[in-house]
Amino acid sequence: MDLRQLGEFGLIDRIQKRFPPPASTVPLGIGDDAAAILPSAKQYLLLTTDSLIEGVHFDPAFSTFREVGYKSVMVNVSDIAAMGGAPRFFLISLGLTRRQTVEEIDHLYQGIEKGSREAGLDLLGGNVAFSTGPFFISPTVLGEVPKKEMITRAGAREGDGLYVTGTLGDAAAGLALLQKGIETKPFARLVRRYRSPQARWREGRLLAKARIPSAMIDLSDGLSSDLGHVLKQSGLGAEIEADRLPLSSSLRRAALQMGTDPLEYALHGGEDYELLFSVPESKTRKLEKMIEDGLIAARRIGRMAPRRIGLRLKEPSGRSRSIASGGWDHLKRGRK
Repeated sequence: MDLRQLGEFGLIDRIQKRFPPPASTVPLGIGDDAAAILPSAKQYLLLTTDSLIEGVHFDPAFSTFREVGYKSVMVNVSDIAAMGGAPRFFLISLGLTRRQTVEEIDHLYQGIEKGSREAGLDLLGGNVAFSTGPFFISPTVLGEVPKKEMITRAGAREGDGLYVTGTLGDAAAGLALLQKGIETKPFARLVRRYRSPQARWREGRLLAKARIPSAMIDLSDGLSSDLGHVLKQSGLGAEIEADRLPLSSSLRRAALQMGTDPLEYALHGGEDYELLFSVPESKTRKLEKMIEDGLIAARRIGRMAPRRIGLRLKEPSGRSRSIASGGWDHLKRGRK
């Protein structure tokens, strides 16, 4: 079916029917000029928005509409996770072109519904517009965090340990495989990490509730780039240990096949959406116990250091070298 036959308000009705009624904390949801919510007492309201633009953030040849919908939710939930918050509500704005069909938008919202259901999000509304440029989807996610548990990028201190959840570089390697036209079946995990990333909101809440991180950020643009934001906000330097970086066996095999260095994907590849956080030595044992008990999958990769050393990488040989930010910058690079 052509979207012009359905029309803007027909599409909105179609979307609204897909989602369950919001929670009792939403006295007014979809259907009016704005939604109304009841903020929880003693909590900060967190707000974030991140867009996915066709030809910049995704290629239709590499991702389905379901995957784009799911990913659009996860990249925004990841920002809430980085603050230690719990995702609560979201809005979706679409820029539609003449190329999309009703069936494709249905698939898009199947992915959005899956992501929002997993994250416990209520849909509050959004906007549908015609785009004379590329197709885009722009969610806005609202979350909450107890005032005493919110984590920012600015709280790290010299001597804090640096930890990261999960593995690094998988998504960037998955995209590289797709772009090079290499058979991806043996590397399904890497491609899945690129197409359908998992935001670490459970881990973020667990860490915040335990009051463990002094600073935290999600890895959307690459380790070197995102750690650079923490260093700037905290006024510090850092040293990463190369042999401590968590690299999956799939990444190592893919890099070998492509003739590339897996370390480059881990340091400078984006879209992992893992959490990078600093931990005071007084909290280290508590965190390590949580890791040992299987409550969280995280690994120490380095330490916060004096500002004068900048960002350095300690190689297995013991040699230490300076590394520059090589992650994603939307204005310096035009396409992922």
